[in-house]
Amino acid sequence: MRFTVKNSAATITAATVLCGAVAAPAAHAASDPVRSLISPGTCTSITNLANDGKAVPDPSILHDGDSVPAYFQDGVLDYKVADNFPYREQLDAAVAEWNEALDGKASLKEVQPSEADEDTVAILYKPEPNGYVQGAAYPDHKMLFIKTPNAQYPEALQGTIAHELGHIMGAGHSCAHALMAGANQNPISYHVTPLDAVAIVQGQFD
Repeated sequence: MRFTVKNSAATITAATVLCGAVAAPAAHAASDPVRSLISPGTCTSITNLANDGKAVPDPSILHDGDSVPAYFQDGVLDYKVADNFPYREQLDAAVAEWNEALDGKASLKEVQPSEADEDTVAILYKPEPNGYVQGAAYPDHKMLFIKTPNAQYPEALQGTIAHELGHIMGAGHSCAHALMAGANQNPISYHVTPLDAVAIVQGQFD
């Protein structure tokens, strides 16, 4: 289940997997109340274009907002990790996937807390003992929370972290078969796809 809720200035995004089975996205979910979900026909077309390494006609439909987040405008997402964050293997794998897919046009870079500034995104651990693989991104506050209490489903956990990093970089919910798949867009991917990279790069860093 993936859902996004606008709450004042904060965007709250979550990805959830229950008991190892991927639940269908919530029907009421939307990446942004102003933006419509992408139609299945458009999804097929833009996914094929991205997979072929071609530009999509209107990349803005893949974005959460009308501009790149201020902390990411230079194309480098600096992030710091809380000392108690227990899922470094999955986080590092998610970051590596994004960096490979972005192909040097944009990137994610960890900084030490002592080197962090006001544009550094914080990656935090706030477990909720419900058995879900769950995360939440708050781009307006430059925070990403991972809430799952265990790593029982490591691939789903990695995908959740990668999905929330996508939101932190400004990507909205997109299409079935993509990491950034949104409401009623099944199946989802736990890995960064060409369409996900297009959502970050095209028209912004290329």
